[in-house]
Amino acid sequence: MIDYKIIGKRIKKARLEAGLTQSVLAEMLEISDNYLSQVENGREHPNLEMLSKISIHTNVTLPYLLADTVFESNEYLNKEFAEVLSLCSPKMKRLIYDIACRIAQEGD
Repeated sequence: MIDYKIIGKRIKKARLEAGLTQSVLAEMLEISDNYLSQVENGREHPNLEMLSKISIHTNVTLPYLLADTVFESNEYLNKEFAEVLSLCSPKMKRLIYDIACRIAQEGD
């Protein structure tokens, strides 16, 4: 199963880094602003052709948008988790680590 929320976050990040508004990118893609918003929020699932167009207009690679977005992947969420952790204080990181360890032990 594919995690479209991650794909959507990556699209939004790429759009912002490219200096594009949702309206401008939507116009470039010939889609509605609302549809693009839904894609960025993970509620719509764009096809490969649309993802390819998005990658071209935001100057990112298609693998960047799709990499490690499958639930069964060993690398699933690693980059996103690392980004979240980089925003946390050492004390908060320790708390998150302790919680993750407890959850992992419960899963065994």
